Amino acid sequence: MKNNILLFVLIISFFNSKGQNNKTTFGLQYKPIIPSKYFNSSNLDKSLGDYNFNLSPNYSNSFGMILRHTISKNFSLESGLNYIQRNYTLSISYENLSISDITTFALRSYEIPVQFLTYVRASEFWYLNVAFGLSHNVLASDIYSSGESNKSYSQKTYRKNGGYRALLANVGMEYRTNENGQYYIGASLHRPWSEISRIFPQYNDENNENNFYIDIYGNFVTIDFRYFFEE
Repeated sequence: MKNNILLFVLIISFFNSKGQNNKTTFGLQYKPIIPSKYFNSSNLDKSLGDYNFNLSPNYSNSFGMILRHTISKNFSLESGLNYIQRNYTLSISYENLSISDITTFALRSYEIPVQFLTYVRASEFWYLNVAFGLSHNVLASDIYSSGESNKSYSQKTYRKNGGYRALLANVGMEYRTNENGQYYIGASLHRPWSEISRIFPQYNDENNENNFYIDIYGNFVTIDFRYFFEE
């Protein structure tokens, strides 16, 4: 982790020294999170004996701030700070015993992204963008929640110690004006290298002895809405 943070600092320092006279803009963004089975971010089923569990993502979102530093006519470097909240429902069923219940919880994290962006001018005011990079993410806390119908059903989610890193990819387009800032819409992929946390569900403490767990991989796709203020 120390090596990655040092790499981020060196990259920012390098581009800052090479482009001290270039433009830096500040922006805000809001990103609804879209479940997608193609990136392992949709429903997940897992069983333990006759117990069946289903983890399904609910409506989630991310918002934060962006700093974009222009390097040249077609290249920029972006960083910032984002708050991410991913909401889940974990259901349990056991047909022979007529057991059926759900519990809901939220996984909250903070993200520091670093992305290298290139863009081409499509018309007088429209620009097409593509960006790639990395992010370091810190999960806020471990999570406990119980069933809505029966308190005998509960889950404990344990975060990954030290946070995690993720690959970032983004594509979009923006409308630039001289007086009213820049308006952006696009889509992004957030893909961690490995699972980011583990869920340990239990019913009447029967699952504890089996050390049964469900991995949360943390992949997601977003629709991005951004606004950049003038310099």
